[in-house]
Amino acid sequence: MSATPIIIKNGLFAVILSFLFISNSIAAANPSIQPPDEMLKVATTKMLRSINENRTEIKQSPDKLKSLVEEIILPHLDFIAASKAVMGKYWRRAKKPQKLKFIRQFRLLLLRFYSSALAEYLNDKDKALDENLIHYFPIKLKEGDKSLTIRAEVKVESGQPIPIRYRMHLTRKGWKIYDVSVEGISMITTYKNNFATQFKTEGIDALITSLEEKNKELLANNKHTK
Repeated sequence: MSATPIIIKNGLFAVILSFLFISNSIAAANPSIQPPDEMLKVATTKMLRSINENRTEIKQSPDKLKSLVEEIILPHLDFIAASKAVMGKYWRRAKKPQKLKFIRQFRLLLLRFYSSALAEYLNDKDKALDENLIHYFPIKLKEGDKSLTIRAEVKVESGQPIPIRYRMHLTRKGWKIYDVSVEGISMITTYKNNFATQFKTEGIDALITSLEEKNKELLANNKHTK
């Protein structure tokens, strides 16, 4: 079973997931909750600057980039909602310990895979990352809104910009991302399709075991490349 989405292209999707760029918009009606665009813009700036400032260390060790992604980006992702969507009908069938294990392993898979892919992408880039890499479209956040889709375009060196969609919803801890689409291909749908056959033929525990093995493999590969 392959746990790697088919939409990964030369590390670009990893860049998109890790940066979570957003542009200006109307402020949220509830002033106690940070607007989604403002929150992500702050995270984006911090991530970009951290990468540029730690470029040498990142090239030497993937763990440095992984720690930056975990510290700056992951707090803005809703892994419970994402895991629920990926498991689909099997979420209702799963017992609580199975759900917790799946969430933990799915989170670890995304963290390690995208950190590794992003590190490889950066190794091919000699220049500092451009803060204007992505063009953002304004959003209209109305009072009472609890979900929204944010549109963006990633500029590439040659060819047409790549369209991105961030699906977000309002939680008790503020706005969180639970899905990202690149060129119309959803991360959640891709993983759900990848996992569906094994969920059906082998069961939930077998899928979790496969994720554990994949995570160990990625960890071993990261250590090997140091």
